[in-house]
Amino acid sequence: MSSTVPRAARIPVNLLPGIPAQPAPQPRLVLAVVGAKGRSQRVYIECPDWCTVDHSKRIAHLDDVTHYSDGDFLQISTLTDEDTSLWDLTLNVTADPVADDPRLREAHILLDVGGGETAHLDPSMAESLADDLIAFASQLRHKARQVTLFNRKQAQR
Repeated sequence: MSSTVPRAARIPVNLLPGIPAQPAPQPRLVLAVVGAKGRSQRVYIECPDWCTVDHSKRIAHLDDVTHYSDGDFLQISTLTDEDTSLWDLTLNVTADPVADDPRLREAHILLDVGGGETAHLDPSMAESLADDLIAFASQLRHKARQVTLFNRKQAQR
């Protein structure tokens, strides 16, 4: 008696639909008030969909328009000064339409590390930093567990 192993059914490759192409986000026109106090003009500017800046507050020159997203914040405290954070990190999407550096005219990530220090990251740099921060956070968690175990042993003596 011959035994045959049934072949696995083949699933057609096109069984699952692809993700449809997403339309590129369209900028919106928003009001900006530009000029000196008492001599300002109302103009409409293109604003990215991620920008949360209220451009209708008066600015001196149209060149001063910069786009920012909502910020994400991380505060790093220290046990030696519980009233003050040691570092404040802020993360935004930003674009400066008239920057001298063409890379800053494009949307990019702005990482403010406090004290006037900022890092401008393109998407590839941001992805790489995110990977490094995840690895760093894992090491931080590991070291926190080491400290907990050490302190627990010390308390038992």
